[in-house]
Amino acid sequence: MSMVIAAVAVGLGALTIVLLLIRQSRRRAAGHGRVNSKVSTAQPKNARMSGWRIAKAIPGLGEDYRANSAVDRVLTTKLEHHARARAARTRDTSRDSIEQQRVEKSLPGIETRFRALLDAAPVMIWMSDTTRLCTFFNKPWLDFTGRTLEQEMGNGWSEGVHPDDFERCLNVYVSSFDARKNFTMEYRLRRRDGAYRWLRDTGVPQTDADGTFLGFVGSCVDITDLRQAEEKFRSAFEFLPVAILMLDQRGRIALVNEQTERLFGYRRNELIGQPATMLVSQLMTSSSSSPRPEALTTGAARDLLARRADGTEFPVEAKLNMVRFEEDVSVLATIVDRTDRIELHRHRQELAHLARLSTMGGLAASFAHELNQPLTAILSNTQAAQRLVEADPVDLDEVCEILKDIVEDNARASEVIRGIRALVKKGVPEFASHDPAVVICDVVRLLRSDAIQRGIRVSIDVNGAPVKVYGDKVQLEQVMLNLLLNAFEAMDGCVSNDRRVTVLVTHEGPQTVRVAVRDHGTGLSGDQLAMIFKPFVTSKPNGLGLGLSISRGIVETHGGRLWAENNTDQGATFYFTLPIVDTA
Repeated sequence: MSMVIAAVAVGLGALTIVLLLIRQSRRRAAGHGRVNSKVSTAQPKNARMSGWRIAKAIPGLGEDYRANSAVDRVLTTKLEHHARARAARTRDTSRDSIEQQRVEKSLPGIETRFRALLDAAPVMIWMSDTTRLCTFFNKPWLDFTGRTLEQEMGNGWSEGVHPDDFERCLNVYVSSFDARKNFTMEYRLRRRDGAYRWLRDTGVPQTDADGTFLGFVGSCVDITDLRQAEEKFRSAFEFLPVAILMLDQRGRIALVNEQTERLFGYRRNELIGQPATMLVSQLMTSSSSSPRPEALTTGAARDLLARRADGTEFPVEAKLNMVRFEEDVSVLATIVDRTDRIELHRHRQELAHLARLSTMGGLAASFAHELNQPLTAILSNTQAAQRLVEADPVDLDEVCEILKDIVEDNARASEVIRGIRALVKKGVPEFASHDPAVVICDVVRLLRSDAIQRGIRVSIDVNGAPVKVYGDKVQLEQVMLNLLLNAFEAMDGCVSNDRRVTVLVTHEGPQTVRVAVRDHGTGLSGDQLAMIFKPFVTSKPNGLGLGLSISRGIVETHGGRLWAENNTDQGATFYFTLPIVDTA
C-alpha cells in the first residue's frame, strides 16, 4: 500500500511539472517573450517540493519516498526530453510564421509579374475555378474579342461563340471539367470586328501540391488560316481526276477521294481503315528492308497491277509521297489507271508500223534496185566460177577470188533484206544501248539507191567521241528514215549541183547528243513550220501526213525533242536530241 501511495506522490510531482510547462507555453504563445534556445534541464524546485511535501504529510511514507526516488528520476528525465522537443517545435513555428509573413508580403508582386507574363504570351489564355466559371482572361484574349475582363468573366465569354458551335463547345467543356481531363476543341469565336474566327482551345485541369482540384487553365490559337488551307487541300484532293489515298504510318487508308471510289468500285466507308494493299497488292513493296510506308516515298512512278471490287485486275501507275501535318506523318498515294494509256501506246505502235509500211512501199523500186546490184553480181560471179571450174587446168586462185566476191555480194543483199525486214516487222519495242552514228549509217546505206536515183549526195559528219543512247533501234531508224526522205523530197525541184544532204552529229552538253539533217531545198514557210508536226498535215499529193508526227512522238518517248528551222542561206534543218547513257 505504501508503495502505491509513494507512486501517486511521484505522479503528482510530475503533473506539477507538466502544468508549469503548459502555463509557460501559453504565456509565450500570448506574446510573453520568445522561446529561449537553451532549455534548462534542472527539475523545477516547486515541483520537487510538491512531491516531497505530499509524502511527508502522510505518516510513515518519508522513507518509502526516498526508496522510490529512482522512479522519480526516470519520469523527470522523460519530462525534460518533452520540454526540449516542445521548445524546438516552438522555434520552427516561429520560423514558419516569419516565412509566411515574408511570402504574404511578396504575393502581390508575384501575382503582378504572373499576370504580366500571361498578358505577354502569344496565345489567348483563360482560367476557371472549381465552379466552371471563368475567372481570368489575358490581354490577347481581350484584344481579340474587344471586350472587357468584366464582360468575359463567368460565362460571359460564351456570348461570342458561334451559335452553330455553342452546344458542342459547351458539352466538351462540361464533360471534360467533370472528368478532370484534358480537352482540345475547335470552335468559332467572334472577333472585335464582328468576323468569326476558328480557334483551337486546349484546356488542362490544375491542382495544388496536395492534389486538390483548383479549376482549369486553357490556351487558344487562331487556326482560321490553317482551316482554310485544309479546305482548299480537301477541295483539290476531292476533285483531282486521279485516285488519291492518304495512308497512315501502318499503310492503312485514312482518306480517299471520289475518283478512288469510281476507279475501284468501293464506297468510301468500305475503304477507310483497310490496308492499301487490298487495292494494289505491291503498293507497299520495295527493295528497302524497312516496312514503314515512308521508306517507299521516293516520288518515283511504278507500274503495278490493281484490283477492283469485282475482282478484275488492271494496270496502274502509282506514286508515294510523304506528307507532314504538324507532328503527324502521312503517305499520299496517287494511282492512275494506265489502261487507256497502254491502249493509246498500242495504237501509236500500230500507226508507226503502218507508216513504216507506207514508207517502205514507196521505196520498193529503190530497194529492188539495191537488191538487184548484189544479186546480179552474185549471178555473174557464179557463172564465171563455173567456167573456170570447167577449164583445164583449173585456176584455183581465180576461183577463190570469185567466191570471195560472191560472199561479199551476198552479205550486201542480206544487209538490205535485214534492214527492210526490221523496218516492216511488227513487234514489241526492244530497248538497248546504241551508237547513234551507227544507226544513221545503216539508214543511209539503206537509202543509197534512192539517193543515187535522185542525184543526191549524202554526207555524215560525226564530231566528238562516240556515245551511246538508250532506245529501240527500229524506232530510231524510222526517225532517220523520215527525216532523210523529207530532205530528199525537199530538193526535187533544185538543180543537181545543190542536191546534197548533210547529217551532223554533235554533243549538246555532257548529257545530250544532237543530230541535224540539213538540206538545200526551198525551205519552209511560216505556216509549214507551225503545222509540220501535226498529224495528217502534208504537202505531198499521196502523203498521209504522219511521218513527222510519229517521228516527234518517238523522239519524245526516248527523252528527246524534235524541231525544224530554216537555214540562213537555203533549205531547212531538222534537229533532234537524245539523252546520252553512261555505259561505264
